[in-house]
This record gives sequence, structure tokens and C-alpha cells, in this order.
Amino acid sequence: MLRENLWRPVLECFCSVRVLVVGDAMLDHYVIGNVSRISPEAPVPILHVREEFDRLGGAANVAANVVALGGKTALFSLVGHDSAGQVDRDGLHLQEKCVDGGIDARLLPSLGCTIRKTRMMAGRQQMLRVDWEPVPEGKGDVLRLSESDCARRQSMLQQALEDADVVLVSDYAKGTVDEALMQLLVQSGKPVVVDPRPRNAGLYKGISLITPNRKEAGEILGLDGTVRYSGCELAEMIRDKLACDALVTLGEEGMVLCPREGQMVAIPTRAREVFDVTGAGDTVAATIALARGAGANWELAAQLANAAAGVVVGHIGTASVTADELAHAILS
Repeated sequence: MLRENLWRPVLECFCSVRVLVVGDAMLDHYVIGNVSRISPEAPVPILHVREEFDRLGGAANVAANVVALGGKTALFSLVGHDSAGQVDRDGLHLQEKCVDGGIDARLLPSLGCTIRKTRMMAGRQQMLRVDWEPVPEGKGDVLRLSESDCARRQSMLQQALEDADVVLVSDYAKGTVDEALMQLLVQSGKPVVVDPRPRNAGLYKGISLITPNRKEAGEILGLDGTVRYSGCELAEMIRDKLACDALVTLGEEGMVLCPREGQMVAIPTRAREVFDVTGAGDTVAATIALARGAGANWELAAQLANAAAGVVVGHIGTASVTADELAHAILS
């Protein structure tokens, strides 16, 4: 049981913490309808559309989680450009949704297109996902920015870092995060928390804390997927490989924190009933960053993140948690 005199002051400081979220922002576009017949043109179902809407996705959803918890956030991400070199239509829409959500979006138009993922849904069943992105998943391509874009990125980030208490990197390996960016963030002296993508593991050395799940940890370490490693073993190996504190999330088994200094801590899950784990990783990362910015050590930050994750997995679909909901969950 968390002592209230420890966690309550941290939650009360969330409103004054400024988190800089850096990573791959995207639009999650949903097209929802009904299917009653097969197309005469091809053996595929016909979706009769009832509604469609957009939500903040990727790093933008992480920033939305920070706001939901009461914190202040700026978001830095690469987006698409139009023929004139300005932010493209989807990027402008992403920016508008960020503004509506209380997020200070600082978007650099340097991609061929803004990342958008369209999900075709028949009721709750996903029929098809259509992706627009500049670097196709699994192709091994590396995005290379022009010299002018690199200079603009450095200027934008340095300005954003001046206002930040803590940095949260939400990496989807879509081009925003590279070696030069990570060096700039680490050299800033601010705490840097990374929600990782295994293919970019070599970029994360020297950060403050990394938060992989079990699968990501195994991939970062290049382990045989048929061998079952304990959370403690994974966390210790991640810490040693990347020279940073490691928090490995283990789903229903909770979390394991392995700091560079001090004892390893196993944190059991707080979820009473799990409906959907979608977005839980975003909530964990946002809570940890806010708690650290509010003065908590990594153990207390992980305890709070664990409690927050226990709330969001009790909802269906991508969800976030407020500071009041978090406090209620801890007390109950």
C-alpha cells in the first residue's frame, strides 16, 4: 500500500510539471459501419459507413495522456509537407486536434506525408487497416533529413527543452527519433524517459529510464523467443546493455524496476479486471514522466504508473486516466 504522504504531494504537483513529448505523432482515423452483403465486384464485404472520426495517435496520444493527468505538455514531431514545403492537410488537422486537447504542438514538415492509420470497423470488428507513412514498417529504410531541416529541428528542440522539466520519447521508428536527436536530448541534462522501439535500441544509451514491455525487452536483447525469461532477468539485462535504469512492464504480472543504483523492485499489478490493454503503455510512460518531474524517485513513479495502468485496462478501447481517478484507484 502506497503511503499517502508520499504520493499525494506528487499528484498535487502534476499541474505544474512541463513534459516535452518527442516522437512519432499520427492520426488514428476510424471508419465505422455495418456489413450486410458481399460486393459483386470482388469477394469482399461492403462496409456501409455510419460514422468516421479522428483521434490523436502515437506520440500525440502520449501527450494527451499527460494533459489528462493534469500536466502541461509540448509535442515535437515530424509531419508531412505539401508542395510548398508547408505542413500538409493531415498535419494541420493533427495540429488542430492538439490545440483542442491543450497540447502545444511543434511540428516540423519534413516527411513525405503525415502518418495516418485508417481502421475500417464493422461494429467492434476491425476489417482492414490502411496506413499512410513515409517509412514503411519492416523495409529497413532510414529517414535522412536535409541540412536545413536538421538545423530547424535543433532550434525547435532547444527552445522546447528550455521550458521542459522532463522529456518523454515516444518512439515508433517512423523517422522522428534518430541518433542526433537522442544526443541532443541526453546532453540537455533533463530526465529522459523512453518508450522504445527495439530496432532503435542502439540510440537509447545514456538515457534516464527505458520502459519496454516483455516482448520489446526480448527483442532489444536479441533473445530466443522460445525461452521464457523472468521480468527480473529482462530488466537487469536491459539495464546493463543500455546503461540506464530499466522498467519492464509485464502485463498481468505487473512491472519490474531495475535501477543502476539501489535494489531491484517487483511491482504487482493493480488491475482488478482487464478489458483492453490498448494504450496502457502510453499511460505508463506519461505517468512516470509526470511523477519524475514532480520530484518522485523512479520507484514511486513506477508505483503510480502501475496504478494508472490498472485503471485504463479496465476500459474498452484507448483510454486515459485523470489525477483524481488515479488517486481514487490508489486509495481503493
